[in-house]
Amino acid sequence: DRPPRPATERQVTAYLLDRALRSQGLVSLDSICHLNAPAKKAVRELIEARVRRRMLVPVTIEGAEKVPHWAEPAVLEEQGPMAQRVHILSPFDPLIIQRKRLKLFYGYEHLFEAYVPAEKRRYGYFALPVLFGDRIVAAIDLKTDRAAGRMLVQKWTWIEDVGVEGRAAIEEELGRFERFQLAA
Repeated sequence: DRPPRPATERQVTAYLLDRALRSQGLVSLDSICHLNAPAKKAVRELIEARVRRRMLVPVTIEGAEKVPHWAEPAVLEEQGPMAQRVHILSPFDPLIIQRKRLKLFYGYEHLFEAYVPAEKRRYGYFALPVLFGDRIVAAIDLKTDRAAGRMLVQKWTWIEDVGVEGRAAIEEELGRFERFQLAA
């Protein structure tokens, strides 16, 4: 009969931190509060409290020593080999949008080229970065031809060689991606 009570400020702050930890694994204040600078003070206080309770561990990243990062202890214990999984990422994926984080972790700088004149484009109008294991290895500019029921590769740029097996894994994922995009 009555609407639920709104979340408290404390609940919203915990949600921001927990969501970032769940989706990113390794977080910084900027990655947690991307486009939400007013939340930084409360999030920092919650991080400090969780560090004191040993629920979070400070992490130093080589090349970014001045930017504090944190992770849950269990995440740091899972240091097995990185699976060679393939992800075709949208230019609007949070991993791609947070460009400083993308550059820090993958050494890759993505520019959304839809607004760049055609002759100056490097990867293509709507290039999709390809994450292979722990590396960005390609950018594929795709266009969907719904009338013909297929996806067209406008441009495929290799950033790093992945060998025959890597190429096959990417081709397989591209087929799955095409089926998903064309599903009615």
